[in-house]
Amino acid sequence: MKKLLLINILMFYGCAQANSIGTVFFSPAERAALVAARSGITQSATYTLTGITQRDAGKSVAWINGRAVTQVPPDAAIPTLVIDRDHVLIENKTIKVGETLDIISGQRTLRLPEQAVRTKP
Repeated sequence: MKKLLLINILMFYGCAQANSIGTVFFSPAERAALVAARSGITQSATYTLTGITQRDAGKSVAWINGRAVTQVPPDAAIPTLVIDRDHVLIENKTIKVGETLDIISGQRTLRLPEQAVRTKP
C-alpha cells in the first residue's frame, strides 16, 4: 500500500513538472503564416513596390518588399496579386512603383517624387 501511494505521488510530481507544449492546433491564418515562414516567405500588411517587368508572353514580374513575385503561378505570400503595366493590385488596392501601402490602415508613402517614373509606349 505504501508503494502504491509513493508511485502515485511520484507520478503526480512528474506530471506537475512537465513542460507545456502550448497550442497544438492553429487557425487557418496562423497555418498559412507558418507555411510561408518555412518556405522563406514573409507575410506582411505593408507592401513596397520597387519595380515591374511586363513581358509579351504575359509572364510579368513585380518586385515587392525586395523580392520578385509573379502573378502566374500565384505567390504564396500574395495570392491576390494582379500585375498591370504601371501598378499592381493587392487585395484590390492599387500600388504604384515607388509606393508603400499598408493594406490594413490604407496609409500610403511615396518614396519617389511625382512623375519620377515614366513608362515607355
